[in-house]
Amino acid sequence: MKKSSFAPFSLTFILSVFALPFSLAAATYTVTSLDDSSAAGTLRWAIGQANATADSKIAFNVSGTISLASALPAITRSMTIDGTTAPSFSGAPVVAVDFSGNPGLSVGKGANRTVIRGLSLVHAGTAGITLRASKVTVDGNYIGLTPSGAAAGNRGDGVKIMASSRENLIGGTDPVTGINFFNTTDNGDFSIQPVSAWQGLRNHGSSTVQFLLCGTSDSNGLLYIGGLSGGGTSYKVQFPGAATTSVYGPDNGKNGTLRLVGSYTRNGDGPVYNHGFVWDGTVTALPGGGRYRSINYPGAKYQFTHSTMGDLAVGNADRSPKTGKAPIGSGVAYIYDVSKSAFATNIVFPGSKSTTAYGIWYNGHDKYTICGGYSLLGTNNLKDQSRPLARGLGYLVDYDAKTGEFSHWKSYRYRNGKRARTFVTHFEGISSAEPGVYTLSADSVKRGSKKGPIQGSWVSVRRNPNGTFSDAQWVDLNYTGERAGVTSSNSVYGNNVVGLVAGSSIFSFQAAVQVGFQLSNVISGNRGNGVGIYGSKGNIVAQNYIGTNPAGTAAIANKKNGIFLMRASGNLIGGQEAGANNPTGTENSVPAVYNVPPQGNTISGNGINGVLIANASTNNVLSGNFIGIDSSGDKPLGNRLDGVAIENSANNSLIGCTLRQDPFVFYNVVSGNGRDGVRLTNANNATVQANFLGIAANNSVTIPNAGEGLNVTGSSQNTTVGGVIPLGNVISGNKKNGIAVRDTASGFISFNTFGGGFAFGGKAPNGRDGILITSTGGNNVIQTCILSGNIGNGLEIGGNATGVQVMDTACGTTTNIGTALANQGSGVVISGTAHGNALGGFAPSVEGRTHFSGNVGYGVAVIDQAHDNFIFNSNVGTGHIFTSGSEQSIPNQTGGIYLGPGTSGTTIGGTRTILANRINTNTGGGLIIEGSARNSVINNVIQLNTQFGIFATGACAGTTITGNTTTGNGSSAGDNVDIAGASGISFTP
Repeated sequence: MKKSSFAPFSLTFILSVFALPFSLAAATYTVTSLDDSSAAGTLRWAIGQANATADSKIAFNVSGTISLASALPAITRSMTIDGTTAPSFSGAPVVAVDFSGNPGLSVGKGANRTVIRGLSLVHAGTAGITLRASKVTVDGNYIGLTPSGAAAGNRGDGVKIMASSRENLIGGTDPVTGINFFNTTDNGDFSIQPVSAWQGLRNHGSSTVQFLLCGTSDSNGLLYIGGLSGGGTSYKVQFPGAATTSVYGPDNGKNGTLRLVGSYTRNGDGPVYNHGFVWDGTVTALPGGGRYRSINYPGAKYQFTHSTMGDLAVGNADRSPKTGKAPIGSGVAYIYDVSKSAFATNIVFPGSKSTTAYGIWYNGHDKYTICGGYSLLGTNNLKDQSRPLARGLGYLVDYDAKTGEFSHWKSYRYRNGKRARTFVTHFEGISSAEPGVYTLSADSVKRGSKKGPIQGSWVSVRRNPNGTFSDAQWVDLNYTGERAGVTSSNSVYGNNVVGLVAGSSIFSFQAAVQVGFQLSNVISGNRGNGVGIYGSKGNIVAQNYIGTNPAGTAAIANKKNGIFLMRASGNLIGGQEAGANNPTGTENSVPAVYNVPPQGNTISGNGINGVLIANASTNNVLSGNFIGIDSSGDKPLGNRLDGVAIENSANNSLIGCTLRQDPFVFYNVVSGNGRDGVRLTNANNATVQANFLGIAANNSVTIPNAGEGLNVTGSSQNTTVGGVIPLGNVISGNKKNGIAVRDTASGFISFNTFGGGFAFGGKAPNGRDGILITSTGGNNVIQTCILSGNIGNGLEIGGNATGVQVMDTACGTTTNIGTALANQGSGVVISGTAHGNALGGFAPSVEGRTHFSGNVGYGVAVIDQAHDNFIFNSNVGTGHIFTSGSEQSIPNQTGGIYLGPGTSGTTIGGTRTILANRINTNTGGGLIIEGSARNSVINNVIQLNTQFGIFATGACAGTTITGNTTTGNGSSAGDNVDIAGASGISFTP
């Protein structure tokens, strides 16, 4: 087996396209001297030359430091300054520009798409780089550090992006660290030779390392089962009576069987040149046994059944029906219902005249996703499968087999081509091995050459929360073995691809795409911010270390913030590629895998905040970042104040996964900071989903923020913290509270928060409460949270808080609400003058009810002057399992519910049965009322508590106790109710 490492590509089709004008190669100016003069060979000279010639490149054949006597010319035309070309470059800069107090690099208007790469930029009297042009790339530089990694800060920001500058890339976005290629030319690895072409790929059963590969071997179909590197077992596939057979798509069938689809030819068929087929069976029946069925599109001469999954297959035929929704032209894409042995419908991209269908993925529940290509031209040449479309684009679409409806159509064009070059694009296969992410194999052809060049790609697309498809991440595939040539991508499963290489000969290959973090810039030691974005839009800051040494292990602080956004909108800090990261396992059912998110930044050790978003900055997103910890994700490296602060700005987000993905796959880990993890002040419509605040990235070590994990202050409105699974956060391990909601904040919701424990794990206590709410703003909701294991209480509603609703939340138990994970205080405390708050609800949830059980203190304690609060539909002292005569005991150690002196108006239960609480099995009394007035205790079940069921003492004027079931409490029946020491109580059994 021959193996080659790095770079991918594809060849299923070669298109006939129209030529575009040929452009001459841009000029290259080489820096040969470290002197600072205008003489030829200096950097100053090279920039001057490049300013006079568009799209030039500045290369280096010297290494060392260029010390400037005056400012360099501003960059005024598009150019690339590439320090990676310098001798001895091996990843870190070897060319330094020491500005010696003069202004730093300035990329001016007119220099759009400039690239600054592989330099050390130090000692500028202003920012290290100032951007006024757009679509600039700043990649692989040390900004504020010498090539040795020592601090040599610029006086201003490291990178300063002005309002006239947009859509810049500070860092990198490429998630691919390498590609392992394998070919098929060794008989010892693939026993059936030749492997004329690989055309299909799927995993084998539930395995992630064993695959089904299919294609052709001369005139026979071919199926291989084994690893990508070979050594498995090969099988011939022969449609009975066929002259030639080719297999295009494999899949796992039912009860251990397999399914194959493809095409065959048979001598003597007259006008029909080839047929589609589907085969079901076990490999022991091959080559000719098992169940073969022919697929014949009415009137077609050519047809190819390309892919199958679930009950459907997709393919192409050369005749469009005369009626229905078919395109006008010679080609048609079809869906075939294998379970019914009948055609289901045709696929027509809206507005197209030709559509192909090459890949299908079953999402479950009759839902499928299909890929292929389309064209506005009515040409779909199925006589030659290497030429399926002209002027085509790739597409994705969802199909509902139950209703027959198509939705979420989206078109894709190859994005890695040079400007002024148009590429024709076609998708060859699809998979979704990672939930919420589709990987596709693609081939693209540049117009301007009838024979190519062809570019094969591995493509990644995410499912958006609203069900639509995201834009694509394109990774070129270029086979680099000894017979390298044009590389085509024919099929895909996860990060694995098969295809063809056309070099000195044509042969098949397999490839495994490796995804991970790749460091770009180190931006540290500057006197201003690491990156300042001032009124600019659409920038990406990714794959950088900001505020640390080049290893990401120690602080070299930017004096101000790591990243500062002022009046800036639509910027992405980090990225949303997940790689193999899955730090808690898939819903805790598979082993956890922890990897650094591929596109995030480490933003740590800075002099003020890690990230400050201020002054009406909107619609900015943070994903995949480590903020306040080192680059490993497991050690503290705090920013001096907050990890992330959002002030006077709306619609900003910290996002760690989408609704369709596993939890936390590209989380922000905001831990170890000197004040709060995340602070929101007068910040409306903020979203915090699927992040770790206060623990390490590995979900097993606490790294406390010194203040709150999340602090919502001022007049902040409509803060969304978490959401339905998998969007919840882990906000645990912090010195103060996990979450604090203060001042007049309103519309806050904490949904699916782990507050005091690791995700699906043990204790990670916050030093005070899991959540503290003192806000008077109202309409604040705690829903489906686990608030357990804290040094204080699970939840405290204090101050003059009002309008807090607690639904389907557990305080004091493990995630499964089966055993105690005690808060050292009470499950819930309602204190101060808090009023108009409710514990209990009926929202559909995995928890079902609120549970206040397993705490060292009470399940619920109402104290101080808290008044007019409600407790209903809750379990206090028990778990979520109850059967007749059997109670799941998780006792609160001090008692069930406590109403303290000075409190009033608490309603426990209600006149409707659905409102009743179960206050059972507590160590101590079930309900203790001490000098509390105007309470209503109605229709609750209060049983099996160690002491009294209900105990009251002191002045309790206006309190009503009626209709409760109080049995089995204390050591005798007489201990069920004791109100003899109380006055003002109306009691009815």
